[in-house]
Parts: sequence; C-alpha cells; structure tokens
Amino acid sequence: MRDPQPAGPRPGSRRRTPTTERTRRLHVRCSSALARSAERAEDDGARARRLAAAADHARRAGLPRRATALHALSLRRKAVSAARGQTELTRGLQSLRAGEVINAREALHLAAALYRHADRPDDELTALLHAAEASWTAGDGAGYAGAALRIGGHGAAPEAVRAYFRGIAAALRCDHARSVPALRAASLRGAAAAESHPAVPVLACRAALMLGDVSHARDLAGRALARAAGPQRTVPELLGLLALVELVADNHARAGAHAERGLEAAVAAGRHNTAAQLRGTLAMAAAVRGDAAACRDHARRALGTAQAHGLMVPAVLATWSLGLLDLAQQRPRAAVELLRPLVLGESGVHHFAWRVRVIPSFVEAVALAVAGLPAPARKRACRQARLILRTLEEWAEATGDQPARATVLHCRAVLAVTAAPACADPCFGRALALVERVGSEFAQARTKLAFGMALRRLRRPGDARAHLRGAMLLFEACGAEVWAERARDEMRAAGQAEPGGRPRPAASLTPQQLRVARHVAEGRTNREVAALLAVSHRTVDHHLRNVFAALGIRSRVELVHALTAQQP
Repeated sequence: MRDPQPAGPRPGSRRRTPTTERTRRLHVRCSSALARSAERAEDDGARARRLAAAADHARRAGLPRRATALHALSLRRKAVSAARGQTELTRGLQSLRAGEVINAREALHLAAALYRHADRPDDELTALLHAAEASWTAGDGAGYAGAALRIGGHGAAPEAVRAYFRGIAAALRCDHARSVPALRAASLRGAAAAESHPAVPVLACRAALMLGDVSHARDLAGRALARAAGPQRTVPELLGLLALVELVADNHARAGAHAERGLEAAVAAGRHNTAAQLRGTLAMAAAVRGDAAACRDHARRALGTAQAHGLMVPAVLATWSLGLLDLAQQRPRAAVELLRPLVLGESGVHHFAWRVRVIPSFVEAVALAVAGLPAPARKRACRQARLILRTLEEWAEATGDQPARATVLHCRAVLAVTAAPACADPCFGRALALVERVGSEFAQARTKLAFGMALRRLRRPGDARAHLRGAMLLFEACGAEVWAERARDEMRAAGQAEPGGRPRPAASLTPQQLRVARHVAEGRTNREVAALLAVSHRTVDHHLRNVFAALGIRSRVELVHALTAQQP
C-alpha cells in the first residue's frame, strides 16, 4: 500500500521548499498513524472514519495510490456497517411488532449508530424513529427524550418531524413556552407535507391530540389510513391510532369499531404488540358501555402480552379500563387502588405521557372514595389530588385546550363537594357552562351526573333530578349504559321512582332553545335550523341536547308530541 518515495524532484515538477517537505512528511506520519489506529478500532464506524482520514492525509502527502487503497478500504468498512445496520433494523422491527420492546429499542439504536457510521442519514433517521417508538411503547421517558433530541436536530428529517420532536423534548422538560409552538407547527406542517415522509401524518396527528385539536387529529389519521390502504403492513397501527383519537374524543363506539378492525388485521399479520394495544382500547370501550365481561377479557389479554413484552401503553389502557369500570359500578376505592400507580408512577404500570389522560378519572375516584373518611385523612387525599390535577391544568392553560379546561373544572368541582360543600354550586356551574359549550356528550353527562349527585347529598333533590335526568339521556345517547343505570339509581334516590313520565313544560326553555325546538319539530334538519337562525350547526346541536334534557324526552318524535301537547 506504500508508494515508493521519490529520490529527487521529478522532471518538470516544482522543487519542494523545506517547509512544504516538512508538511508532506507530517501528512505521511498522520496517514500512517490513522491507518494503524483503524486496525485497532473495535467499532466499524470509527474504523471507517479513521481510514477515510488516513486516505485524505495520503492524498495531501502526494501518495495517490496509497490514498486510493485506503479510501477503498474505508468504503468496504462502510458497506459492512450498512449491512450490519440493516440486520439490526430488521431484528429491531421484528421485536417491536411481536417481541420484547426493550430488545427492539437496543437493536434499533445500534442500527442507527451503524447507519450513521456508514453515512446513510435517511436509514439512520428511520432507525431512530423506530427506536423512539420503542421507547414510547415501553414508557421509557428518558429514552424517548434522548431520541427526541437527536431527531429534533437531524438533517435528514422533514421539518414537521423535527418540530414534533423539538416540542416533545421541551414538553418533557416542562418548558411549555417552547413545546406548544413547536407542536402546533408540527401539526400544521404535517397537514401540508403529509406526502414527504410516512412518519409525518402520524406525528402530526399525535401533536394535534396533545394540543386538544381532536378534529384535526382525526383528519390526519384518516388521511394516513387512506394512503396506507394498499400496503397492508401499516394498517393495524394506523387503525390503532384512529381508535385512540376517538377514545380521546369520548367517541367510544367508534373507537371500539376501529379497534375491532385493527385487531383482526394485527392478529392476521402476527403483530402481537399492536394487538395488545388494540385490546386495551377495546377494554376501554367495553368499560364505558358497561360490558364488564368483555372489559375484563380484553384487559386480561392486553396485560398478558404487555407484561411478557414490556409494553406500557397497552398496560395503561387495560388498567385504566378496569379502574373506569370500578368507578362506573360505584366502587371508587377499588378504582383509586388501580389508578394511583398510573398517575403517580409509584410502581408497576405507568407511562410518562398517558398519565395526564388518567388524572381526571383518578381525581373523581379519590373524591368519591374519601367521602366516609375522617376529616384530616379526607383533606390530605384531596390536597394530593389537587396537586396532581395541576399537571393537567398547566398543560390545558398552555395549549388553550378548552375540553381539557372543562375537565379540570369538573375535577375541581367534585373535589369541592368533599372539601367545601358550600363552594360546590359555583364550581359546578362554571364546569357545566364550559363543558356544554366545548365538551363531548359523555363529558357533559359525567358533569351533570356529578352535579346531580352533589345536589342530592346537599339535600336539594328537586334541583338534582333535572341534572340527573339530563345525564341519563346523554349517557343513553352515547351508549354508556352502565353510566345511564347509575344516573337512574341516583334519580330514584332523589325521589323520582320512574325516570320516564310526562314531559316537563316548555316554559322551562330559553327563548333560543324554544326557537330551535319549534323549527326541529317542524321537520327541519339541524343544518337547516342553523341557516335560519344564522348560527353554526354545532350551536343547534348544543341547544337541542339541552332541550331534550329540559323536557325529559329522548327523540325528535317525542319533541313534536311535547310541543303539540302544550299548545293552547
């Protein structure tokens, strides 16, 4: 590999000065030292980099054959790194889909390092994205933060991807001032640049979910699923993402339908880890529906795979579903025991990001469970619940997420019933006003139920019955039968033996509600009524739900009869 040293200047060449000769010899020594160092290197990437540097020094020393040989050897080392990187990437993806997720994370990080040594930035980015997904699934907050920092500054990543991970890294540091703008940019750019990289719509969807923009998240997930209709390998994961979007939106029936489809595809493809997450989603939908047998079966299966493979997201969903079922069936102490590890991270099942979603259920369970405790213990428990609630409250304020703010007000109201009953009325009033404007039917029903329960315990059964009946009708509308039955129980305790009965008079309606009711009774659709009254169709939906609750009816047919019966 060593070029013969010329004895003197070649014919026609420029004579070397002493300075240039010293420089040439220095390059020769550097090239030789780097070549020897490369032979001792244990890491393929370091070996390839040192050989490339040795080739550069040989070229500067005027030894072209040596430079060419060293450069060829460097390229062979890079090819070896790239081949090993592909092997580790394949192994990591197999573990991520159907094996232990910790092994997947290590293999994918090694693949990223090998691709970096091989100067394959696009492949390195792919490995890093999958490694981040493995850390997320495992509930490894430190690992996810590290991956976020690397991807957030990676040159091969699209701007939407970099913005998302910069936002995530800032959020994990509780730096909301930097996190929220970055996530918002990822969400908006993801919609515009969804074709640039397959990870863009998924990450943009997650950013929109974190910001509380559920409709945008649903649109992004739907678009990603539509594009993936051909290559079936991504369909189970995308159906799982869409199911989670509907779960966050409290559309539990839709979440269950998407999860059923995704589970069938995941089982057929042998993607056991994805199937576990989909079973967790199905357990949540069954808990809200009140199907205890289905909830426990899906939760048991999800937890079995989660424990075997180190999956934290399916474990959180399954445990949360069991706690929610206990809460619906009026076993708040059991719910507290299940949900406490999820929000405090004490032991066992917990996830650094999903804990925020579980906080409202935990707070409500605490408020119900401590009712019979001595005053000091009750105050301590409520104080701890309020401190935990601050995490959600700060994030809701930073993002401007109105449904999350309504949830915070709901939680503060149920805590006020326990700690200071005299303050319950105004607290529930603010919560109800906001949740009726921005919340889902399920969220509205939960707040009405909690308000009605509080009023009954404050010996105001007449006021309680209106809220309890409204809660029952809303629960029935969204298929939450176990919760509807709980509202019926509360109504009976408040002195109304039969939830049915004659409709209440239309005099209880506001002028705007009465106008909406009359137009609907005449056979117009909600959109037609909205056009007539110059309001949005969502405003009409909101007024119509309140009309049904105020009149004690369940359908448009009953509305026609109610208004006709009360005409002079």
